[in-house]
Amino acid sequence: MTSHLQQDQQPARWSPFAEAYEAAFEPLTNAFADAALKALDLAPGGLCLDVGAGTGGAALMAASRGARVIAIDAAEGMVARIRARARDGAKPVRAAAMDAQALALADGACDAALSVFGIILCPDPVRALREMGRVVRPGGPLAVVTWTEPQNYELVSRLIAAVTAVRGTQAPPAEGPAQLRFREEATLRALFGAAEVPLDRIVRIEADLRARSAAWLAEHLAFAPGLAAMLDAQGRDREVVLARFAEDLRRDQGDGPVALRAVAFLALGRAPDQNRTPGL
Repeated sequence: MTSHLQQDQQPARWSPFAEAYEAAFEPLTNAFADAALKALDLAPGGLCLDVGAGTGGAALMAASRGARVIAIDAAEGMVARIRARARDGAKPVRAAAMDAQALALADGACDAALSVFGIILCPDPVRALREMGRVVRPGGPLAVVTWTEPQNYELVSRLIAAVTAVRGTQAPPAEGPAQLRFREEATLRALFGAAEVPLDRIVRIEADLRARSAAWLAEHLAFAPGLAAMLDAQGRDREVVLARFAEDLRRDQGDGPVALRAVAFLALGRAPDQNRTPGL
C-alpha cells in the first residue's frame, strides 16, 4: 500500500520524471555528491554502493574516480536511465531496481556506500540506513546527504512566493515533506543512533542549482512528483505562477544563467564492526 506515502515516496511515480530530473535537478545533487565522494575517499577498484541513485549522477562520478559501483533505485525508469548512461560512457556501474530497506546484497559486500537525498525518502529510513551499514564491510565509510535549512532552499521559496503573488497566501500542508524529516542536526544524529551505525561527523554544505535561464528553469520545474503535484494544484493559474516565478528570477539575476542556493547536511559514518541481520 502506498496511499499513506507522499508523492516523492512512491517509486512508481518517479519513472516518468527521469529525463526532467537529470536535466534540471541532477546538477545540484551532483554538487552535494561531489562533497560526499571526496569525504569517502574511495580506493581505486573498490566497490561503492549508491542507494537511491536517481538518474545516476553520483554513481557515474564515483566510477570516474576509479570505483566500481552498484547503483540501486526503487524506480524502474531511473534504473533504466543509469544503465543507458553507464553503457554510453563505458563506466563500471551496475544498476538494479531494489528496495533500499531490504537490499539484495550480502553482508559486507561493498567497500563504501552513499545516499544523496535517497534514504531520507524511505518509509523506514532507520531500516534503510541499517541496511547500508550491513552491506558495507565492517568499518567501511558511509555518507548520507539530507536537506537542511529549508528557508534557504531558494527554488522552493521562490516558487512559494510566486504562488502567493498570484493566488494569495495558501494554507500550509497538513504534513511537511518527508525529505525534511532530518533537517535538524539532532534528528539526523538520532537516525544514525537508531540504525546503530556509528556517526563520525556532520558537515553543513552549500551548493547552487544552476540553470541556463530563468525561463528554462520554469519550463523544467516539474522534475519530481511532489513538485509536479504542487504545480498541478494551481489549476488554471499554473502557467501564470510559472511565468511569475521566471519573471521574478529574471528580474533578480538577468536573462542569462541563474543560480539558486540550497543547503544540506553531509553525515559521515562507518559500518558497524559486526554486521547484523536486516530488521533486527
